[in-house]
Amino acid sequence: KIGKLAAKYIETGRSIFLDSGTTGMMLARQIPDLDLSILTSAPNVALEVSKRYKPNVTLIGGLINRSTLSVSGPQSLEFISHLNFDFAFMVASAFSQENGCSCGNYSECELKRNIIAKAKKTIMLVDASKFGKSMPFTFATLDQIDLLITDQRPSDEIMESATQNHVTVLWE
Repeated sequence: KIGKLAAKYIETGRSIFLDSGTTGMMLARQIPDLDLSILTSAPNVALEVSKRYKPNVTLIGGLINRSTLSVSGPQSLEFISHLNFDFAFMVASAFSQENGCSCGNYSECELKRNIIAKAKKTIMLVDASKFGKSMPFTFATLDQIDLLITDQRPSDEIMESATQNHVTVLWE
């Protein structure tokens, strides 16, 4: 559901960051065969998108995290410092009112923060099972997100905070 909803925001000619994780992979499977410049920190996402003919896919380097199949670290930060993104499709391991979007690895957190800072528009992908949970490292708060896509309607509290922060929330 989340991948299909998010894919509607992919337009030809755009530069896009696709985050790692199972939700990022679900979006990668929905990527249309368009002229796109796609950057990712996930080798499995890069391989999936590479099955299309038209997208140009760049995989950043660094240390691979076996549990998330993502690459991060100082090399990744240096590499992205020279890039620009129209859209960043980010994935949160957890989301809470108190701590925002969080993950379990500091290097990944730093990479995600830097991607969000460089993106013109940030689209956060969060499956409903991650609401009300926190991981050790916060990489974004609601005021840094433009669009939140999930698979179930969030709680009234989250919806109210999203409205206060001018965040559009989509679910099906």
